[in-house]
This record gives sequence, C-alpha cells and structure tokens, in this order.
Amino acid sequence: MQNKPFYFSDTFMSVYRFLLIFAFMLGFASIFAGIGYGLYTFVATDFSFATSMYLGLVLFLKGAAITAILSFIGFFAFWKRHQVAYENCQKSGAQNCHELGFFRLA
Repeated sequence: MQNKPFYFSDTFMSVYRFLLIFAFMLGFASIFAGIGYGLYTFVATDFSFATSMYLGLVLFLKGAAITAILSFIGFFAFWKRHQVAYENCQKSGAQNCHELGFFRLA
C-alpha cells in the first residue's frame, strides 16, 4: 500500500481548502476592484474612459492570475489525495472503491 505524503495530511488539507475559499473570494473581489479602480481613475484623473478601464482590466487580470494559481494548487492537492486513496483501495482488495473511482476519471 502506498503511504500518503505529509502534504496530504488533514492539516495541509485544511490549508488547501482555505486556498480554494480564498481564491473564490479573490475572484469576485478582483472583478469589483477592477471596475472600481477603472471608474476611480476616470473620475480622479484626466485619463480617457478607455484608458481608465484598461487600467482596471489590468488590475482584474492580476487578481485572476493569482486566483487561477491558488485554485490550481488547491484542486490538484484534493485530486491527488483522492487518487492516492483510490490506489490504496484497489491494492487492498476492498469492494467499495466505486465511491473513490469517480475522482480517478478526472
């Protein structure tokens, strides 16, 4: 049977779960922050509307990139943990591995 690495322990899984929740909130916040920053620069400076919205888009894309990286790390960790659990279930000869088999399709 394959042992789980230390980064698949329950302590680290709570960190990955936090990463997923944080990435979800950051995704929404970056949308509103980009729009707000674009409107603020339009009102507060002499930039044109297109330039201001472009600056807001750049801010949004930075947040979206961080969101994508954090989501990838979190989902990959959960996927690999279930994959290791499925492999252990198959090697042990248990009959109820079909609950874990769904994650192997991913």
